[in-house]
Amino acid sequence: MALLASLVAAPMAAAQDPVASFDPRTYQQVHIGEATQILVLGTPHLSGTPDGWDPAVLEPLLDRLAGFKPDAIAIEALTGVGIHAMWAYREAYPDVATTYGARAMALAGISRSTLAMDMPQAEAEMRRTLATWPAAPTPEQRRRLAALFVAAGDPNSALVQWWRLAPADRIADASISPLLARELDAFAARRNENHLIAARLAVRLGLDRVNPTDDQSDESDPAMAKPMEAFMAEPWLTDLLVEPRFKALVEASGKLTTPNETLATYRMLNSGAAGRIDADGQWLNMLNRPSPDQVGRRRVALWEVRNLRMVANIREVAARHPGGRVLVIVGSAHKPWFDAYLGMMADVQVVDAAELLAR
Repeated sequence: MALLASLVAAPMAAAQDPVASFDPRTYQQVHIGEATQILVLGTPHLSGTPDGWDPAVLEPLLDRLAGFKPDAIAIEALTGVGIHAMWAYREAYPDVATTYGARAMALAGISRSTLAMDMPQAEAEMRRTLATWPAAPTPEQRRRLAALFVAAGDPNSALVQWWRLAPADRIADASISPLLARELDAFAARRNENHLIAARLAVRLGLDRVNPTDDQSDESDPAMAKPMEAFMAEPWLTDLLVEPRFKALVEASGKLTTPNETLATYRMLNSGAAGRIDADGQWLNMLNRPSPDQVGRRRVALWEVRNLRMVANIREVAARHPGGRVLVIVGSAHKPWFDAYLGMMADVQVVDAAELLAR
């Protein structure tokens, strides 16, 4: 009878002491070595700055980011693999293929005239080259690596190599055609945070590349177009755009006129309050009201898809630097989502960007 009683009591004891559900955050305190630190910098898109804008106002921001001493910098740009896939599937992703991939594809085509490699071949050769990259490469080696980055669909990293050359060495040779040299100079002149913050910072820190981590494969079903157009024409969006706190986020690219104002703008955009205002304004407003064909919920789901895929790409970059530091530079609307998702990773510590910028 005692044995029977013990058998009956065992399930009851287990029921009173259930196994806790799994949460990857419980691994954050038990890993070997230092946590991998990831700092997400939310930025306005600098293409929206007014004519005559002077990028020199970014210097205090660059100084503080350099103080973080990142081992890698991730940017909001499609990978060469992503561009190649989007182009192969351009019938399904026409806007992505032409809007986000066309320039990189055109530059890759120019580089092909000297390297005789398609994008997958150039990607493989670029990886092999970086694996044996010398501490003090020659100008010829840097030019070849720049050409490989271009051919692999990563012109932003090509720009890092181009800018790490002395001006007198930014010339055509066996790897860089005269046309590609001119196109790299033209590409460098674009107002873009990938160039003016990420690439410049990479050059300052002696990094050899930036890491594209964007993903646009969440492109919505064409059947969503008309219901979404009707939903966005409703009064909630008009009201949102004139709400003072949200309006400050929308107009941030116009608040970069002096070094002090620029730093203040970035502090504001990277605060927890701004992230919540942005997320609630754009996405909660699509969830908590009726929409035609539930298009609001569908759009939020696709936004989450894009953020999750981008965070997966960032995690892949971080995997190459365990215990190191990764800086992510992305449009400010993504920041609260990135911070939340990255905060669940097993050995990651999310660094407070606003606190860093306040120093």
